[in-house]
Amino acid sequence: MLAKYRFPILIVAAILSVACNLTLTRQSDARELVVGVSDTDYTPFYFEKDGAFHGAAAEIVQHLARKLGHSLSYKRFPWKRVQFNLATGQIDMVLVYFKTPARAKTALYVDIPHIYESSSLVVNTGSRISYDGDINTLADYSFGNVAGYWHGKDYSLNSGLQKLEFSTTKDLLATLVRGRIDIAVCNKPVMSAIAEEMGLSGQIRFLEPKIDYAPDYIAFSKAAPDAKALAASFSKALKVFVKTEEYKAILSKYRFESPSS
Repeated sequence: MLAKYRFPILIVAAILSVACNLTLTRQSDARELVVGVSDTDYTPFYFEKDGAFHGAAAEIVQHLARKLGHSLSYKRFPWKRVQFNLATGQIDMVLVYFKTPARAKTALYVDIPHIYESSSLVVNTGSRISYDGDINTLADYSFGNVAGYWHGKDYSLNSGLQKLEFSTTKDLLATLVRGRIDIAVCNKPVMSAIAEEMGLSGQIRFLEPKIDYAPDYIAFSKAAPDAKALAASFSKALKVFVKTEEYKAILSKYRFESPSS
C-alpha cells in the first residue's frame, strides 16, 4: 500500500519544499529600507505626527512595504541633501520623485506613478500680477522656489527668469508675504497647508493656470545592490494596489486625484 502512494507523496513533498524555499527567499530579501524625506513636512504628501509619518505618498509606500515584508526608517535632510544621498546610496529610496533625465542617472523608478503633483504661481493678495499661461511674460518679476524642487521645464529650465532659492517652503512663503519676491513657485496643497499653519492663508493668491502637472514616482538609489529587485517588486505591488478601494481611499482622504496607470 505504501508503494502505491509513494510517488504522489514525493511530488507533494517536493512542492512543499519549493514553496518553503520561496518563502524563505522572500523573507531573506526583506529588509529595513532607509527613506529620505525633506527636513520640513511636505503636507499632504508626507508629514510627521506623533512619531509616525502620514500623508498620501507615505501611506501608499507604507502599504507596499508591508505587503513585501520590508520595514521603513525615515531620515530627514534638506531636499538637495536628500537627492545627493539618494545618488550616493546613503539612503535607499524617496517617496515622491519627478522623472527627469538628470535624476534618472542615479535613481531607479517604479513602473507607474502613485500620485500626481502640480506647481502653481503664488502672489500676495494685493498683487496685480496676472498670468496667461506664458511664463515668459513675467520675466520682469522676481521668482522664488525651494532649492532642488522641480516645477516643470518651462520654469525649472528657464534661464530667462530672475530666481531665488530657499531652503524651506516656510522661508519662501515668509519672503513672498514680506514683498521681497514677486512670485513664489510651489505645489498648491503644500503651500496652502503651510500658509494655514503660519496664519497667512488670507495673504496669498494662486494664479491660474498651473505651470505644471506631472506624475510622481517612488524611486530607489541605483547605488543600492538590490535596487532593480526593489523597483521590480514595488512596481508589481503598486500595479495591484492602485486598483483597490484602499488606494482610492488614501487619495480621497488627502484630496488627491487618482492617477491613470
